[in-house]
Amino acid sequence: MPQSLLSIQEVAASLHVSTREVVRMAEQQILPATKVRGVWQFRAGEVWNWIEENLHVLPERRRKDRHPETKGELLISTTLLESAVAVDLAAKTKPSVIRELAGLAAVVDPYVDAGAMAEVLLEREKQGSTALQDGVAVPHPSRPLYSEGCILAAARTTGGIAFGEPGGGLTDLFFLVCCPNQTDHLLFLGRLCRLLIDKTLRDELRDAEDSREFIETIQKAEERLCEVG
Repeated sequence: MPQSLLSIQEVAASLHVSTREVVRMAEQQILPATKVRGVWQFRAGEVWNWIEENLHVLPERRRKDRHPETKGELLISTTLLESAVAVDLAAKTKPSVIRELAGLAAVVDPYVDAGAMAEVLLEREKQGSTALQDGVAVPHPSRPLYSEGCILAAARTTGGIAFGEPGGGLTDLFFLVCCPNQTDHLLFLGRLCRLLIDKTLRDELRDAEDSREFIETIQKAEERLCEVG
């Protein structure tokens, strides 16, 4: 697979931090980058791998960023369909949640093999849990998978389950991200993680009565984040 090159601005959008923070991370060799003719360049695959290894520290890094990139187009709320959202899921184990999410992905894109998707997602979990803090997890493949476009699915379980949260807490909000290329994957994953930092949003998602209200809640939060309207 060709290695797409990302600009500072694209990396900032993917990580949802400021361009200043991206430059600082490159200069301090925190983030893999190469300087070509005085300009920092980033390989999408290397940025992907870095995010995979540092998924749990990104929320705190974003909280400390004084000048985050905010303006942009809506991504999550315009892609997530009601048919891909399941509230009050009865699943009680990691494998069962993964299978449910894969099934939702197959509803969105008929080319998706739900069984194969579940296997890929479970294999990714063996590399390290995609559970973040505060009861949220973002399962995703460890490599791009073919699909007609970016696929998002979401589920809320009736109770918290053990999903590998770093602090040992339980998880009840799950968001599947699956994109056919690295750049889109980074953008969607970064946006989603940035939104879910907000405790108010998490609480409102837990209170949403149905799939429509769940998506409307995300849309309002994303519009505020992107300064739309």
